[in-house]
Amino acid sequence: MSRKAADIFSQFEHIRERMDQAYRRVLGSPGSPGFGVPYLEPAADIYETDSEVVVLVELAGISGAQVEIEIEGRLLRLHGERKPLPGRPSKSYSQIEIAHGPFRRELVLPAEVDAEGAVANYKDGVLEVVLPKASTGLNHQLRIVAG
Repeated sequence: MSRKAADIFSQFEHIRERMDQAYRRVLGSPGSPGFGVPYLEPAADIYETDSEVVVLVELAGISGAQVEIEIEGRLLRLHGERKPLPGRPSKSYSQIEIAHGPFRRELVLPAEVDAEGAVANYKDGVLEVVLPKASTGLNHQLRIVAG
């Protein structure tokens, strides 16, 4: 299979994962009763260097201590809850756009990582998770002898 075809299939897989997430958010997981609690899904960027995978997640209004991070293989999960802003009156709003409630985000990382070496920093509403790439530990040498 050509690299271009593999990239197209990768894009379809990403779309399918996002549709599954949206379905679970609205209807709940299979076998659960009716509509589930909707989750906020914070925006995220992922990039990699030669030695690291870096994940940036927009979490304005959330304390870094309110975020749980789990890493399993190439899957990074974030979850927590954005609390209502203090001092909000209970009614008489003319507009409400700042959402609060539970949030969850699952991200597929572009490379295998060493979860033990992960470092997380939270500043100015952006969570940065730096994950060192896992060393494969396998160096193969191939010797070809012309016969």
